[in-house]
Amino acid sequence: MIKQLPYSLGCPAWSIPEWRGTFLPTTTVQRDFLSAYSQVFNTVEGNSFFYALPPIDVVRRWAKQSAEGFEFCMKMPRDLSHAQRLLADGSVYQALKERLEILKDSDRLGPTFLQLHASFGPSRLGELFAFVDAWPDHLPLAVEVRHEAFFRPGRARSDLYSGLRHAKVDRVTFDSRALFSTPPADPIEEESQGRKPHLPVEWTVTGMRPFVRFVGRNDIQQVDPWQAEVAEIVAAWIREGRRPYVFMHTPDDTFAPKLCQRFHALVRERLPDLPTLKFPEVESQLRLL
Repeated sequence: MIKQLPYSLGCPAWSIPEWRGTFLPTTTVQRDFLSAYSQVFNTVEGNSFFYALPPIDVVRRWAKQSAEGFEFCMKMPRDLSHAQRLLADGSVYQALKERLEILKDSDRLGPTFLQLHASFGPSRLGELFAFVDAWPDHLPLAVEVRHEAFFRPGRARSDLYSGLRHAKVDRVTFDSRALFSTPPADPIEEESQGRKPHLPVEWTVTGMRPFVRFVGRNDIQQVDPWQAEVAEIVAAWIREGRRPYVFMHTPDDTFAPKLCQRFHALVRERLPDLPTLKFPEVESQLRLL
């Protein structure tokens, strides 16, 4: 793992089967994916929490399997984030906190991110801030909004920023510019363009842990101009003393680790003292024949 790194870098998952032979050795068994992944990256998006909370013993196992210094950034369950009211299901809320506390006690917890539905607009800001105020201070939190009113100048945008700053909660930046820069090159990219939001990019920070979710292309060389811009911003945040969390997505997440590697190289061009990102030795196709 990239030790002593002043920012956190990872993928949207840790158990992509197609990583065998591309990112991880072909002999890697499924139960060892998290351990192997956490030897390279220092964080991961926990998207599985969005769909269903795993049993307690599974979360404890994750904490034990991951390397020291590794952090899980879990997406809040949709039963909370996409409900008619954020606190509508108190049992899910309590179950979520119980699992986050396990990761916190194991020094494995990064910011949890609340991804709000696109219909969650300015009229519900009071509800959002009540949720944020009730959230435990020792569990870091970031918020991703998708309603278009928060992406144009006006009261909704300024109220959002001032409320998050007051609560010391970070705002999630979702950058899909590269994904939508050209027509899809394959069916997987076409599906991704149909699912991912196409919104303006907001770089305003509201806390000390800026949170970036970047969606690229399967041909990772296509995204260099956008990655270079993000690398410049992330390097500036690091110089300011902030600790950014950066997640690299590709339509086919087989390519996400390589996109991370490419991004880290761009950050190192701006901050040369950073360590390199070393991948495991993967058998070449010639060796396998």
